[in-house]
Amino acid sequence: MSQIIDKFFGWVDKVADRSARIVCYVVLVIMVITAVDVTARYVFNQPLLWGWLLNRLLFGVFILFAGVYTLFRGEHIRIEIFYDHFPPGIKTLARWITLAALVSFLGVLIWQASWMGWNSLMMKEKAAGAFRIPLYPFKLLIPVVVFLFLLEGISYFRRGND
Repeated sequence: MSQIIDKFFGWVDKVADRSARIVCYVVLVIMVITAVDVTARYVFNQPLLWGWLLNRLLFGVFILFAGVYTLFRGEHIRIEIFYDHFPPGIKTLARWITLAALVSFLGVLIWQASWMGWNSLMMKEKAAGAFRIPLYPFKLLIPVVVFLFLLEGISYFRRGND
């Protein structure tokens, strides 16, 4: 049974790593959209109707995956001035409390984001304004990536990274 769990969390780590490495190219797309928008606005006096909204949505996708990748790499901030001086027993307790907080927070976030994404899908929500891009694919992505974040958090806890 332990081998199956190890394989599963190994798969979670691979998904977190590979998806973030792919999504990092979204930053290049954002830069191109911004450059085109600035050029269109100041050179041709014709701003893009879709530039700002699309950049916001793409940046949201980037941030979601960046959080998962940062946890995979063990690079989230912690107050090391305190943690490093804790005895091993207190460090273990702090890790369990952190895991409980992570599971609680991300569990509520998955629940609420799923509800929001489902409602958006049911009403086929589109952005307001001239560029009526569908918003529900982006809103449905939130609980999926947050679930990956939760699994990665459990994987990180299992690895025992300090």
